[in-house]
Amino acid sequence: MRKWIVGGASVAVVALIGLVATLVLFRGSTRFDDRAYPGSSWGETPDEVFTDFAITLPECTDGRMRYWTGKSELYLKIAAPPTCIGEFIEVNRLKGSPPGIQGPVALVNSAKRADEFGWQSSADHSYTRYRREEKNVETQAMADDAADERSLFLNAWHQ
Repeated sequence: MRKWIVGGASVAVVALIGLVATLVLFRGSTRFDDRAYPGSSWGETPDEVFTDFAITLPECTDGRMRYWTGKSELYLKIAAPPTCIGEFIEVNRLKGSPPGIQGPVALVNSAKRADEFGWQSSADHSYTRYRREEKNVETQAMADDAADERSLFLNAWHQ
């Protein structure tokens, strides 16, 4: 009986050490980033992900952004006041088409991802499409033209 207790305690200690090592190894990765949608890749830190896709997040997006990243693509949603969405568009050098595209519209290139994240456009809103192509990364975004709280949906991928 004593052998079983000592053996069980040893297994528990090894498991605890493994858990602690895993937490230390993946600390700062998207796996433990509550802004990341489930299933997001966790091999890089969030800062590495945004740098890889040449995306700059203004301070006003803190607490207002969610994202998903895979091997070579990024999906991002920001819900914020118009000034914050405008700042994001400006610092990321996104070029807009004429505003006023009447919804419903395809928010990103993948209907599957939009459904997975619960992203929906509305027939009651108009939208502006944005685009940027640089550093081997193509970026497309769609933002609603609402006056109070705006939403921006972005998809970026490596070419």
